[in-house]
Amino acid sequence: MTEHFTLAELLRSATAERYPRLREQQKNPPPEVLENLQYLAETTLEPVRAIFGAPIDTTSGYRCPSINKKVGGSKTSQHVLGQAADIGINDRHIGVLRAKMFHMGHKFRDGANADFHLFAAICLNLARLDVDQVIHEYGDKAGRPAWVHVSASRDRNRRQILAVGKYTGRKYQNLTVDQALAMGQ
Repeated sequence: MTEHFTLAELLRSATAERYPRLREQQKNPPPEVLENLQYLAETTLEPVRAIFGAPIDTTSGYRCPSINKKVGGSKTSQHVLGQAADIGINDRHIGVLRAKMFHMGHKFRDGANADFHLFAAICLNLARLDVDQVIHEYGDKAGRPAWVHVSASRDRNRRQILAVGKYTGRKYQNLTVDQALAMGQ
């Protein structure tokens, strides 16, 4: 798909591996999903990786409808369309990430994890990225997401920043860039 993101990683599903009857469905998305994944990789994932120069792990990309239902995903999930990925950065890169964010004029508390730095960088670069939504998802507290959800779509570009977890009462909360950054301070 791109220099740093393969189709295989955007189709990977631990759930599909546990349910062989779903594996074939997951590994063979329709052509429009492949086009959407290509768009996501080119316009969002690859530019985000370029910001940090560190590997980004994709934990969930495309989800066939059966997988999405099995994992309790939203019926309107952009994952089903190939327009979203859940991503993260290994905490071993935290020093590099902190230095990059400091160079961008931002310093976060020591407890803010690598995924928060990824979330913050996306929020700070919304104007130059094709991002429909970026979401600080779950984790043990604000500034420590379990992963970052990012979506891109040719049809809409809301540049919406959200957070969800026990720190939001498990309800999606709309954020401004300043509110998003404050989660790590």
